Amino acid sequence: MRDHLSRIQDLAMASWSSLPIIFRGQGTRPVGMISVSPPPTRVGLAFEAAGTLLLVSAILIEIMDGPLLPELALSLAGAASYLVATPLNRSGNRVLLVVATALASLVAVACLVRIEQQPLLNGLHVIPLLLAAYAASTRRSTIQRQRLLQRERSQARHDGEEHERRRWARELHDDTLQELGAVQVTLSAATADGRPETMRSAIEQARDLVGNQITSLRHLIVDLRPAALDELGLCPALDALCRRTEETFRVPVRLQMSHLEGCANDLLTPETQAHAYRIVQEALTNAVKHSGSTRITVGVQINDQTVTLTVADDGCGMPKSMAAGRRPDHPALNCPSVALQGVGLSAMHERADLIGAQIEIQSNPAQGTTVTLQIPAPQRVDSRSKA
Repeated sequence: MRDHLSRIQDLAMASWSSLPIIFRGQGTRPVGMISVSPPPTRVGLAFEAAGTLLLVSAILIEIMDGPLLPELALSLAGAASYLVATPLNRSGNRVLLVVATALASLVAVACLVRIEQQPLLNGLHVIPLLLAAYAASTRRSTIQRQRLLQRERSQARHDGEEHERRRWARELHDDTLQELGAVQVTLSAATADGRPETMRSAIEQARDLVGNQITSLRHLIVDLRPAALDELGLCPALDALCRRTEETFRVPVRLQMSHLEGCANDLLTPETQAHAYRIVQEALTNAVKHSGSTRITVGVQINDQTVTLTVADDGCGMPKSMAAGRRPDHPALNCPSVALQGVGLSAMHERADLIGAQIEIQSNPAQGTTVTLQIPAPQRVDSRSKA
């Protein structure tokens, strides 16, 4: 009796003490970060299958009123298998595995009570019941955190979309609309004057203004969806972005790429490339508009497993709260440009979450800013090897 009792107690205490480890991956994470559950390992799946087989066998023996000792051994082995499989599985399945562990423990305790003919051993049922209650409570709190995180992600996405709409409206109003109005005023004044010389001069001015607007609209179209990204891939699109940024803002932008830069198209999906391009574009926009930098470096490093993109400038930097993706708390920093920059940083974190990437922003006031984006690329599809 003591041997059986000690085995049940050891199993229950091991289950209870392992709960912090089992549910460690379900804790809260910073706003804007998505918890990506790792895929279950083959060992975890094997233990889960073994636990299920053992528990079903024990239940069948119970239904057929078979011998108690094999039923006790099978239920204990099933509980142990589930317990081992729990930390090796996805966080979403861990609650179910803990409940299965509690069920197998209940069957084992029931067998032990009937074997030893000791009603007091029924008190051991409390331990697996507590396991099941703890698992249910953890599951409920996890669902609440996921819902809260989903609302925060939706709000961040909405803020980013509104920021983009305001940006394009400001660009069209301040540039295109103003120059088209200037064309109208020029032609109207020339028409009222009526002299041929004035008409020729007005037409020349109007042609120059329209030409400028054609160039501006081309830049806007490229910003909306760069053709190089669809036709040539991420690295050529980044090269064009750096050159266009340097020409527009008169700030030197240098692109540094490793010798494997041509493999980015094979490593990343088109959707991932688009999000990575937008993150670099937002980082460049923040650098040239808000940091006052005199030099910007964009880096691309590629290997068989990760694609690392960096944007570094020598500007004024930013507060640590903004570098972490939060709005500034200091009243002096609540100016329009800083507020817009905060929205841009939130959009960068949101895009990184969507592709399962890690983004890190290192910045200190007056020491520049470095944005690092690490994109996992575990499966390489080499089109040349397929040919």
